[in-house]
Amino acid sequence: MIMEPYEVYRYYLALRLHFTTDKYDVIKQQGKVRASKQAFFKRNDLLAIRRVAESYSDKEVVDFLVSNFITGDRWGGVFDTEAKERYMNWKRRIESLTYTFQKEVSSIQLYCDKNYLNFTDAFISVKNQHPYIIKMYLRGDVSIETLVILNQLNNFIEQLDQDLHSDLVWPDISRIVKKYTPFLGIKKEKYDRILRRAIGSDQE
Repeated sequence: MIMEPYEVYRYYLALRLHFTTDKYDVIKQQGKVRASKQAFFKRNDLLAIRRVAESYSDKEVVDFLVSNFITGDRWGGVFDTEAKERYMNWKRRIESLTYTFQKEVSSIQLYCDKNYLNFTDAFISVKNQHPYIIKMYLRGDVSIETLVILNQLNNFIEQLDQDLHSDLVWPDISRIVKKYTPFLGIKKEKYDRILRRAIGSDQE
């Protein structure tokens, strides 16, 4: 089904609140937002919103919006010229999620091996500095999807929220990981096996 432009706008507002605030949860609140049609028709990017509505199905619209918000852009950047490219890049990552996760986890383990560290050391903040896993993410060597999966398996975000509470960058990363989690929907057992094989702790 094709979504009406006004509905795209409503989804945009709901997901923007979801990804940029701590109090709003788009799933729990079922996407309910205040969105007047008067404000909608005054938007400068009305044509771009209509283009999104015409180009994608209902589910694709949500994926399109999510894929742009997880980049960390507080306004989503969903109606700019690079929005489609970000969406296509996201689709490629999702289609090869298992491979990407395995490759990135192996890369983390390689770093640990070279530096005589345990795998868990890559997630520990020393003197309130970003742990290695976050440095990898910030330079593009680890995807946001891998962060989400690793957090579901090891729950490292909770400790970093305490250690990096004064950090300028961390709160936004933490929020994106938490808010993106319900949209990813992984089978934890499958990725736990991949993780254990990659770090050499698979006892099967």
